[in-house]
Amino acid sequence: MSRVEGSTVIGVSPEVIQSALEDVEQAPAWTPSLQEVWDVKGRGAGCSYKWKFKMGPASFEGSTEITQSSPRRFVMHTQGAIPSSWIWTMTAVEGGTELRVTIDYTIPGSGWGGVGSALSAAADKLVIEKQNKKEVTEALAALKARLEGR
Repeated sequence: MSRVEGSTVIGVSPEVIQSALEDVEQAPAWTPSLQEVWDVKGRGAGCSYKWKFKMGPASFEGSTEITQSSPRRFVMHTQGAIPSSWIWTMTAVEGGTELRVTIDYTIPGSGWGGVGSALSAAADKLVIEKQNKKEVTEALAALKARLEGR
């Protein structure tokens, strides 16, 4: 299992961030590799939906269930090609809210491109983890800009 983390301060309340996270239909607008979301059922805790995500040269599909949603903590779990757990925490700070995300995920396959060796898989994992850190940083910046009206 791999982990990627990121954080930013957004000049809005925790409730505004919670509402944005619950608005899963709009997530592709601020999540760079999230290509589409469909079959959304519900909102907040108990919501489920399907998604298509691009990682490197490949696209993957899966489903997500939101298991917790409050102004302090938002948790979702994905199943399918990229099993993962996303934990978002919101902490009120001077000037807004610190938003922190921790994503634990399993990289599919062992060696992209059919190579399959342990060395290739380890190298692929490092490249993918670096890309995923970049994606989290970009997603947080895009969500910040969106919520602050920039």
